Amino acid sequence: MKHLLEKSWLEDLLTEELERYDASAARARLPDEVRAASVAPTDLAAASRLLVARSLRHRRLAAEPEPRAAFLDDVRQHVWLALDLALLRGEPFVRARQRAEIAAYLASAVGQDALALAVEPERPGGATDRAVERALRAAAEALQLRFYPPGDPVLGLPLHSGAVAVLRRRLSRVAAGYHREGRLVAEALARHGAYAARESILLAEALAGLLRAAGPVDERARAIRLRQLGRIGLSRADLRDARHRVEAPRPPEAIAADAPERVRVFLLEQLFLGQLRARATGEAAVRWVEAFVAAAALDPAVVASAQVEAAAQHGDHQVWFAAFDESGVPVDLQKLADEWESVADHVVERVSAAVTDNLGAMVTEIRETGELGQLLAKAAGGSALTAEEKRKVKAQLIDLAKAVPALAIFAAPGGMLLLPLLAKLLPFNVLPSAWDRGNGARSAAGGEPKAAGAPVRAPAPAEPDRPPEPGKDGPGPGSKPGPVRRARGRGRASGL
Repeated sequence: MKHLLEKSWLEDLLTEELERYDASAARARLPDEVRAASVAPTDLAAASRLLVARSLRHRRLAAEPEPRAAFLDDVRQHVWLALDLALLRGEPFVRARQRAEIAAYLASAVGQDALALAVEPERPGGATDRAVERALRAAAEALQLRFYPPGDPVLGLPLHSGAVAVLRRRLSRVAAGYHREGRLVAEALARHGAYAARESILLAEALAGLLRAAGPVDERARAIRLRQLGRIGLSRADLRDARHRVEAPRPPEAIAADAPERVRVFLLEQLFLGQLRARATGEAAVRWVEAFVAAAALDPAVVASAQVEAAAQHGDHQVWFAAFDESGVPVDLQKLADEWESVADHVVERVSAAVTDNLGAMVTEIRETGELGQLLAKAAGGSALTAEEKRKVKAQLIDLAKAVPALAIFAAPGGMLLLPLLAKLLPFNVLPSAWDRGNGARSAAGGEPKAAGAPVRAPAPAEPDRPPEPGKDGPGPGSKPGPVRRARGRGRASGL
């Protein structure tokens, strides 16, 4: 593939992916959960939620790739998401048509709706090769400006992962709407763009509020964070709004009330991820997130599952293997990486299901093991565990896995190799102290006590390709906070 300086780098990448694409093999790889979610070829909302969630998880155990490779990996994930959704539609794979569709999706996802519509992907091969080329080149320029090099600047907001997620969620809405309608609809594309902008502004404000709670912001950090906002693809008016909110973020209660119900869990996932990436784990930052959770009225299981997803997206797998190594011999991460990448989604979803379905039992076990939560928190904070502490953690994790049937695989001889990843994914903030602060109330949904600030996952939102009309799903930016409806349920991915 050509260098990123070449205008045709995205065209070349897409050509390579389409040439190597094996529709039969891809269909066989689709998990049963995703197949079951696609209730009809024209209703891909639930399936797209699952596919987006899977695409955001961090799978690398070995060393991180250099920036160019990491950026291109993210772009390939955009392409694979579109290909998987087309596969669920059930039509035969036609390379020219897929190229036109993906060109249109990517162009719309970066805000180039006119170029996307000009592709006319509903026609075999699109309107013209020139229209496809123009859409891809516009998308290439926007993707590179926004996401290369990947990551966030020192002193900046932990915004990059959330910005990638917003774009991928928007792409999934565009694709799902196309598969439902059989064509791109200009009004729908405009709604998707407005909704993504609102997500981006709320995300930036929430992360700014979290970091302000974590510590004072000096003039250098302020300037860096304001410059960051210029990379997330906002219009001038939206950029002014975002900068105002980042400079003076509202309290977490106001942000939660302003966010549409299905965006609250996404924001919570990103807050947990932001805490991990910025190491914003002090008492004030924790209280800020707890206030957001309380105002958003999220069930404990939803909160815990959001923390599992955040941990799965955080690229510190190597740290956890090092923390649990008792032999002093370095772990062969490259060998383990091949195994992990093949089971990553299964492990994450197994832990998430265990947390969602057995939250009360897990808290009871953590109480009985005593030290497990504190030792996991110590390891998560970057502190080295002693040899004795490592042995205690391993033994107590095995006891926990045996006590919760959904985690039994980790107590089996082969599964013990992945115990460090179980430790990483567990929402260990669901500790007796946090649980008790929730005043022991029983939730109406499942009879479990409420944990104040215990992380978990998302309720099933409405169709991802149909964002709510203004005023129908929470107040708009700048409006007064209204009553917050309680979000319940046992989602398997953050709402789109």
